[in-house]
Amino acid sequence: MNDLQYQQDIDAVEIYLIEELDISVVFGEDEPNAYWRPNGHACISIATNQRKRLQLYSILHEAGHAIIRANEDYDKLYPYGKSEKSNTILRRVDVLREECAAWDKGAELAMQLGIELDYKSYHNFYKKHLFEYVKWAYNPTTYGADIGKP
Repeated sequence: MNDLQYQQDIDAVEIYLIEELDISVVFGEDEPNAYWRPNGHACISIATNQRKRLQLYSILHEAGHAIIRANEDYDKLYPYGKSEKSNTILRRVDVLREECAAWDKGAELAMQLGIELDYKSYHNFYKKHLFEYVKWAYNPTTYGADIGKP
């Protein structure tokens, strides 16, 4: 695939996020890949200092978080997921569970939108980023303390 196709796919995900979930998307070199709620309004930010393919994977993953958090059963499924200031084992496991689910929901969204993914490449990116959370979950005081807010 070329950058033009990746950009069209990114645009399709952005349109879905705006129209279906009322979520703003911000792109920028200094932006983190993140789902967050400044002032109570859901927002996704995507770093543009990564290749277009990786921007697509990132927006799909963050969209996965948005889909999961829009589920009315979120608090039942991840009872400790929103405990921002807590580094308990319960919260760390819920964060890991949500991270996995967000990557999977992102792949499902790609399929729903007709986006063709290179699943091997997508899963390699998924595993690379998930491993950062695994290291944080193992010991948040010595590794990845900045992961404090899911």
